[in-house]
Amino acid sequence: MIGRLRGKIHFITDDQLLVDVQGVGYLVNVPTSTASLLTDGKEAVLLISTHVREDAIVLYGFATDREKELFELLNTVSGVGPKLALSVLSTLSPDNFCQAILEGNLQCLTKVPGIGKRTGERLVVELKDKVARSYTSIGVSPGISSGLSQAVSEAIEALLALGYSASEAEAAVANLQLDGTESTEAIIKRALGFLVKTGNV
Repeated sequence: MIGRLRGKIHFITDDQLLVDVQGVGYLVNVPTSTASLLTDGKEAVLLISTHVREDAIVLYGFATDREKELFELLNTVSGVGPKLALSVLSTLSPDNFCQAILEGNLQCLTKVPGIGKRTGERLVVELKDKVARSYTSIGVSPGISSGLSQAVSEAIEALLALGYSASEAEAAVANLQLDGTESTEAIIKRALGFLVKTGNV
């Protein structure tokens, strides 16, 4: 099983790329959140989830542990496959998705292309206990207040107003390791620092 790749990135489409590892090219599918952090022609490290099918071995790559963990968690839900799991990660950050699961927020979940009311309800039923048990590894706390959710939403809206894409804003906030005490202004400042550091200026 391939668990990690380091190599030069060559984008094929917005969500599929080739990782050149010492002359060997690995075809990898990635969510928008990961793609937004990568630069064509530059070296990067991707965490890999390997899926073996009867007709192919398919690789899915992620920039962070939380993305990979959530992707694999989503694939434990009946009726949810890798394609829908990538759609979740391309629409919501791991923190926002897990918070929506803990709160049973179907309005948030159904923003994801491919998730309707029934699928959203199934996700809540099947994942709520798992998310509550493993939130520390995924990076969201079941005790986070709705105030933080509001602060995060406002911070993302501010980043969108500054010209960042939704995936860039979500990815930046998702990487901040928020503890529930931050103000909107503090989240925006830290997110901008992350975006500058990763070259998304």
